[in-house]
Amino acid sequence: MGWFPVGLEEDENKWKFDIIPLLAVIGSSAIQKHMQAITASPFAIFPRLMPAPESLLDTERPTRPPSVKDVKIVGVKSGIELDELNFFANLIHNVNDMEEYEFRVYRISYATRDSEEGQNSKISSKVEESYRRVNRHRIPIKLKTFCWLNFVTLVSILITVGLYIWAGCIHDGTALIGLATMSLSTSVASLSARWYPRLSGRSSQAEVPSGDVIIRTRAGAFILVYGDDDVIRELYEGMEDCEYMFKGNTHHRLLGTSTLLLMASIILLSNCGSEMQIAIGVAYIILNALYWLLALLVEPRDLWDMSRYKIEFVECRPSTPDSSYTETLWAVINMTGSVDWVTNGEFTPQTPAWDQWLQEAKEHIGKDWDPVRRKDELMNPRLAYRNGRWFD
Repeated sequence: MGWFPVGLEEDENKWKFDIIPLLAVIGSSAIQKHMQAITASPFAIFPRLMPAPESLLDTERPTRPPSVKDVKIVGVKSGIELDELNFFANLIHNVNDMEEYEFRVYRISYATRDSEEGQNSKISSKVEESYRRVNRHRIPIKLKTFCWLNFVTLVSILITVGLYIWAGCIHDGTALIGLATMSLSTSVASLSARWYPRLSGRSSQAEVPSGDVIIRTRAGAFILVYGDDDVIRELYEGMEDCEYMFKGNTHHRLLGTSTLLLMASIILLSNCGSEMQIAIGVAYIILNALYWLLALLVEPRDLWDMSRYKIEFVECRPSTPDSSYTETLWAVINMTGSVDWVTNGEFTPQTPAWDQWLQEAKEHIGKDWDPVRRKDELMNPRLAYRNGRWFD
């Protein structure tokens, strides 16, 4: 007997492929990053092969897109306070990549008048009354038509079609049925998890204060966002929800159907011919590599279409080795023309020295002032500052 198998024929020294179907359920980590984008894609319901389709078979679906914790959001004039940044807002800012004590300024508005009106158009008094009662509406934020996720999905569809054709050419009926059940399992599972983003909107047309907000990260970076209340409510203040196409018993029936199809496909693919098992194994290796590259190189902000909003990057003060929290805080105060939001958000310690510093900062808005030096003087009243040095 040689060191390696030498053929595919029925003998003792041959290659065996009974383990090939296990490749179909490997690779869940590669698709977890973009799982919600996959199930939101309009191409998700197309029958196709996909790595780890069992990852879609989850009875506990997320109720909202993943938000960013460890941030503080306060309204400059509205007084709102929040402890997390919504998913779609973070697609704009990507706060996790901000450096310590960095300061950015954005201006966000609706790109078109139709976007501003959204689905709150006064079609009839009955529709408007229903909207006011629910105070929730579906926002037309969807995946980009031309994005890498849809490209990978298209490739998987083409690979599946190619495998069908090859199985038919070599008259492997078991492979044909196995591919059909596996593809349908993915399609049904994706359909059971199909969802649309749903954001909060204003039900009242009354005049409200400016919706400008301040975002502070755990690292002391700040973001100032200028925008009217409608935009701020959608992106920052309101709750994002996942509106699923199928709920309750229908969802569970789809999950059960997908599970049965998946188990049947594994049995069938284990009994198809050696040539088809090789082809299917190669197909899953290629698909796993594509989804792995997708998770590694593509970020969620590259997939979602945010053209509903006009996003202007007004200013950025990058972090430097000499940057400090006090200096950055003063820059934000000077830009907003107010210190009330600092108090509301508790961005400074509640001490007499800091209260005095805030009062003086308010008086020096728009003027030349050294916030760091004044803070040090208030924190160390026994020290004197002369010629760039502190003395007793």
